[in-house]
Amino acid sequence: MDETTRETTETISERTEVPAKTVLDRKHLLQGEKVIWESRPAWTLVMLRPILMLVVALIFASIILTYDGSLLYLVIALVLAALLIPFDRRLGIPAAIAGAAVAILVSLDRSLAVLVFIPVVLGAVPLIMTYMYWRHTAFALTDRRIISQYGFLNVQYNDTGLDKVQNISANQRLLERLFGFGDIAIVTAGELGRAVRRQPGVRLHSSGGVVWENVPQPFEVQKRLSGYVYRPVASPRA
Repeated sequence: MDETTRETTETISERTEVPAKTVLDRKHLLQGEKVIWESRPAWTLVMLRPILMLVVALIFASIILTYDGSLLYLVIALVLAALLIPFDRRLGIPAAIAGAAVAILVSLDRSLAVLVFIPVVLGAVPLIMTYMYWRHTAFALTDRRIISQYGFLNVQYNDTGLDKVQNISANQRLLERLFGFGDIAIVTAGELGRAVRRQPGVRLHSSGGVVWENVPQPFEVQKRLSGYVYRPVASPRA
């Protein structure tokens, strides 16, 4: 190894081998494997939709609990119930149906206002679940591979050997640029292919590639990953 290559490799190692924070479950690491960099999706973007859903559910509850028998209050409550649908694919519709049913029942009998806890709970569950998924999501670069950790009840791992990585790219949409976040695409064989699995912050693709979503400072991360994955290596001695 010549002096320039040695200095470059040592500089990269010194700069990357001390993670700023611990988010990856160390039990998944191989013996002697070192974490070079790790992070997780930006909390604000991942949690934004479920937080807004809970806010709408609480506003709906306040309307129901202060219902005065007017048609306007009933219409507002029904509109708020319908607004729960776009925020969550799984619980949005049940929450909206429960909200509409409660609104109609309360318009007939105000003593049934206690039932408002049903749509509120359904509105709060996505926030709790999304937080737990986020809490167990991690992106990591080690000295041997790139790891994506995801899941909640069943924590799973997707990894790619450094020698299989063909391209690392960063992308920022307009909204992400405003807040300093973006996506990192790690391609292992040509195109990414279709997405076969999606978790909050992670998209896994049929070709073996992965996209990390809502990564803070994406271009800095892309540069850091590329600097290590494509770092100079020693030439074999004659």
